[in-house]
Amino acid sequence: MPPLPPFAPETQCPLPGRYPMAWDELESSLVQAAAFRESSTRTGLWAELVQHKALVECKFGSVSRIWLAGSFVSSKLDPSDVDVTYLVDARVHGSVTEQDDIADLANLSDRDWCVKHGMRIDAYILSLSATTDFDSLGVTGAMAPGDAEVFQELGLYDEIWQRCRVKGQRRGYLEVWL
Repeated sequence: MPPLPPFAPETQCPLPGRYPMAWDELESSLVQAAAFRESSTRTGLWAELVQHKALVECKFGSVSRIWLAGSFVSSKLDPSDVDVTYLVDARVHGSVTEQDDIADLANLSDRDWCVKHGMRIDAYILSLSATTDFDSLGVTGAMAPGDAEVFQELGLYDEIWQRCRVKGQRRGYLEVWL
């Protein structure tokens, strides 16, 4: 995988775009790198992300990939939280029907619940599309039912993750395939 992209001086975040990174590279790039050795928050945030990811995977069995953004994916020495979106295979996402599991997943994507349980995580859980034959997407009826909404939601979050607090600036984020 390519290394962590450079941080833009104006935003302290990666340049606009979605950058691939392996899960195994995240800790060394965002926690253990020389630039972050003096951080008082990154080690704890990493442990909380690992715990949170494990809890989400317990409910779904697997997560296809994640998007990471915000101050954790920046040059900021002491980020305050981790912004993460879990992207789950459509069949797996749709298989969660038990009310207790649905409630647990709602809690895992509730920032206040996460903080109350010792995790500074701002999480979202999205379904990936069920459509796999992208060559036929222009053909009427080729898209799986409900996928129009899935694509819209994925596009919305892609746009949100590229926004930043510096007015008029955009940022990049990481995509981790699991």
